[in-house]
Amino acid sequence: MSKVQVAGPRSLLMPVLETIQRTEALQIDPQIKGRIDEGAVLEVRPLALDGRTLAERLFLEDLGVRIERLLALLPGGGARESYLSQSRALNSIAALVGKHLAAAEQRVRRRSDLQSELAQLNRYRVFLSTVESLVPRGAEAAGLEYIGVEVRDPTALEQLTRVAGSLLLGAEVRTARAEDGSYIGLLTTEKELASKLKEGLHGNQIPEIVLPSYLEGLPLRDKLEAARARHEALSAEAAKIDAEARDFAVAWRGHYEAMLAWLRQRLSLLRTSAEVYETDRCFVMFGWMPSAGVDRFRQSLAEHHGDAVVVEEKEILQKELEDVPVSLRNPGYFRPFELLVRLLPTPRYTSIDPTPFIGIFFPLFFGMILGDVGYGILLAFVAAGLVAFAKGRNIRRQVGQILFAASIYTIIFGVLYGELFGEAGARLIGIEEPLIDRRKSIMPMLYFTMAVGTVHVLVGLALGFLSALRGHRRNEAIFKLFSILILLCIAGVAASYYAPVGALVRKPLLMAMLVIAPVLLLTGGFLAPFELLRHLGNIVSYVRIMAVGLASVLLAYVANSLAGRAGSVWIGVAVAILLHTFNLLLGVFAPTVHALRLHYVEFFSKFVEPGGKPYVPLKKVD
Repeated sequence: MSKVQVAGPRSLLMPVLETIQRTEALQIDPQIKGRIDEGAVLEVRPLALDGRTLAERLFLEDLGVRIERLLALLPGGGARESYLSQSRALNSIAALVGKHLAAAEQRVRRRSDLQSELAQLNRYRVFLSTVESLVPRGAEAAGLEYIGVEVRDPTALEQLTRVAGSLLLGAEVRTARAEDGSYIGLLTTEKELASKLKEGLHGNQIPEIVLPSYLEGLPLRDKLEAARARHEALSAEAAKIDAEARDFAVAWRGHYEAMLAWLRQRLSLLRTSAEVYETDRCFVMFGWMPSAGVDRFRQSLAEHHGDAVVVEEKEILQKELEDVPVSLRNPGYFRPFELLVRLLPTPRYTSIDPTPFIGIFFPLFFGMILGDVGYGILLAFVAAGLVAFAKGRNIRRQVGQILFAASIYTIIFGVLYGELFGEAGARLIGIEEPLIDRRKSIMPMLYFTMAVGTVHVLVGLALGFLSALRGHRRNEAIFKLFSILILLCIAGVAASYYAPVGALVRKPLLMAMLVIAPVLLLTGGFLAPFELLRHLGNIVSYVRIMAVGLASVLLAYVANSLAGRAGSVWIGVAVAILLHTFNLLLGVFAPTVHALRLHYVEFFSKFVEPGGKPYVPLKKVD
């Protein structure tokens, strides 16, 4: 990463910012000014925005808010592409957006009112249909009046009957269940007694269903017809409003979306201008960018603005190391694995990018755990599908690339283990004696995984040693170096018990450990022994590679055994497919989790220093 200073005439500030935005290379950092020695920088002051710039910013922010509100009210899809020049159409759009927003809000309010009335009307229709089935024949002609109530709780029907009977001995109560599950109660009584009954219902908090005014005074059958007609009219009006909104969106959404994108770009530049400094005639800005892109960045500014704009690289001071932004940039194979690194906080600039190492070891651990040719081939097809149907460099494509690398190692270790959907498939293709039988070689696999863990932890400590040297932390560098030496000695002593001439090297290794121990105490303090024990515990943790892999192969063995004892070929095939599918799903999840844990906890803790600031260059707003 390079620290750069860009300077040019004050009149070119906004054009230069536009060029920087297009290149997406420079992260402007106004704090750099305060960290540079005063004698090494121009006498500059924060840029004072003039009244015109402030007025433009306020105008654009207000316009952007109104356009966002308008777009939120419009239906999506089917919009025409805008070919207008946003800078030229700005005033026209500003004059129209208020009218369009008011009309859209009115449509939404009217649509909401219609929706509420339709919902209520549906309740009335349900009620009237139920009442029609309950009303005694000739009730209206006989001068009787009926009162409807809606009862949600079936136990309240008893209370309704009791209230009606106590108030009017002649009241008749009929009940039925409506289509929506609620209960409709119908009380039939003489017209002169109806008011007394309604008062009694109200006093006992039994709600009466009150129909709207346009249904009052109509016979029951006419009420139903009027409710249906009203429903059709409201539905037609709602459909008309929806059609108007769609037509407006097709005609105008594209223009407003294009204008909003332009506004965001312009506002981004105006806000960024507040992070720029100035002299009497020039602007000065400070920032960070990848060192490899400085020449290309300088050339781009020269092409657009000539020699008037100067780009100068500055020395990164020791006190600035913690503030240098971090950008993960790796070659093609390792680039997808940046996704796994970004799951954790960004490492500091003085740290080491762990992406290449997770790109090497993660697929290796995954393959060691799953280790089946059949599973590996299936995962390779899944990975190829993810990559083929992904657009650009998105997460799905990165996952597919990582999975493909893991599937290759799965196939390789499947050949070594002699497993093709377990041992049954391997026998079908003639593999009777695999190089490594995981079901029988438990102790050799245990030693192998611990050896792999030792190498992994030592690599982490070596990277920690280099990181400490880069950060000029001498004691930490010495402590990491001697931790590597003592772990090598411990590994040598452990291996000496299995080597024919182990006794010859055991004593020198023990003597070397006695010499190294005081150095560890001097550089690591009294916590050095505990740190050493932590390293040993980390190494033992790699045994999970053997344990989880053994569980996978045993489950595959169980699947094949049950399939063979099913008594029917078709049932056996179904059982095998079901159990192997479950084992494959588990075999993708478990190796991923455990391989990541070994990296995040056992490996990264040796050299990765969290707390870095991500590199965020000025670029176009999405």
